[in-house]
Amino acid sequence: MFSFVQNMIKRLSNSKTYQLTGAFFLILIPYLLFAEGETLVLDQRKAEDIAVENSPELRMLGGQQMIKALLVRENWRAYFPTASVSWFRNANVVENDSESRSQRLALTLDQVVYDGGRRYLALQAALNDLNLSKFDFLLGINNLKFKVRSAYYNLLSNKAQLEIQKRSIDRQKEQLRFAKREKQLGDSTELQVLQIENRLNEIILQSKRTETAYQSGIEEFKIQLRLPSTAKILLSADILNGITFSYKEIPIEQLIGLAMQSRVEFERNKAAEMQALSEFEIAKSFYIPTVSVGGYYAGSGDRFEPRQREYGFNFKLSMPIGPNTLQDTSNFISRGDDTNRSLTSTTSMNIMDNMQYKRKIAQTGISAEQARITRKQQDDIVRIEVIKALQNYRQSWESMIIADENAKLFEKRLKIKEKEVSLGDAKRVDLAETEIFYLQAINTMITSRVQYLTTVSQLEMAVGASLDSLELIKIKK
Repeated sequence: MFSFVQNMIKRLSNSKTYQLTGAFFLILIPYLLFAEGETLVLDQRKAEDIAVENSPELRMLGGQQMIKALLVRENWRAYFPTASVSWFRNANVVENDSESRSQRLALTLDQVVYDGGRRYLALQAALNDLNLSKFDFLLGINNLKFKVRSAYYNLLSNKAQLEIQKRSIDRQKEQLRFAKREKQLGDSTELQVLQIENRLNEIILQSKRTETAYQSGIEEFKIQLRLPSTAKILLSADILNGITFSYKEIPIEQLIGLAMQSRVEFERNKAAEMQALSEFEIAKSFYIPTVSVGGYYAGSGDRFEPRQREYGFNFKLSMPIGPNTLQDTSNFISRGDDTNRSLTSTTSMNIMDNMQYKRKIAQTGISAEQARITRKQQDDIVRIEVIKALQNYRQSWESMIIADENAKLFEKRLKIKEKEVSLGDAKRVDLAETEIFYLQAINTMITSRVQYLTTVSQLEMAVGASLDSLELIKIKK
């Protein structure tokens, strides 16, 4: 459905007729997609798609594209003449005199012929603003997907820890039963039973904290996906056995080159700089006069249809002089089949009506300089982000390999210790201690896997590639 939304936005932005219903469509996309109480099985991709589809921020950005496209259309309109139709009607009654009526129907046209390029600059600023909205939309999608993905990974971590802790609690309860039976037979002491019970309580307490974090995370995840409060979520992925991790050694220069070509920020900053420069040029050209010519054709008389024809031409000049504005208008009028002609001219000066011109020059100049600096610094920023992401990617892979190996070793130690206890070569208290260390190793392994998943996504975003494009993570279905 999200692709349908994007196509709708594109169609609205490019169409010749902008329907008001299009704007309502962008705002009134259904918020609730699922029946009340329905269990929603989510994999990572489905969660991201739902978040994008339900995001009011993205719908707002999509609507902004349509608004910016309308603004471009408005600026195109400034190149064409303005036209107006007027109908004047008058009835005059004087006491003890005859009644007089008159009416006048006129068509007037005006065309700006020179404005120092301000219309062009305004159009370029509107086009660049439209491009900015498109780039913001793409960046908004990527950032939202990354946030959803990170939250999903954290939930997988809590889910896996709960499963491991549940199995550990079951094993410890079994050991506690054996210890109590051995105590009755005199093979175990009260202290040893209490020690095992303490270890069991530690694991139960840890499980309670994990469960609280998991349930809280689920509710936060529903908010992030804009799901109804009654929706039930079930995560389909399994971070312990359902994900295949792989590693590629990618040259740093190759990644930087890819980032220079693919990062949306480059085009966005370029568009922002061009927009700021256009606005600066508009502000600096305040003193350039605006020249326009126009004409009208009218008919007048005492009844409809007016039969006395007249026409005229005009020349208008408007020019700022510092904070003041000089206006000059000249009109040529011909009436009565060209038997009555007149030429009029009016010059006026508006005093202190343009006090903001200095502020606009300073304000737009600062914005243009900031945009220029931001664009120039983007190369270094991207390089640093790629280098940092690559370092984190390599380190998280190494950490994950060590953590996985360590967890396997503790699992072997746990099995050996269980065998020793069954043979009477070790105490059940020692097995409880080993169980605690085993849980710590498993938690570290899960955390390192989540860290690797996150750093892979960060690397993909740093180089401007789409998420999952490196194909380092494969989730079993």
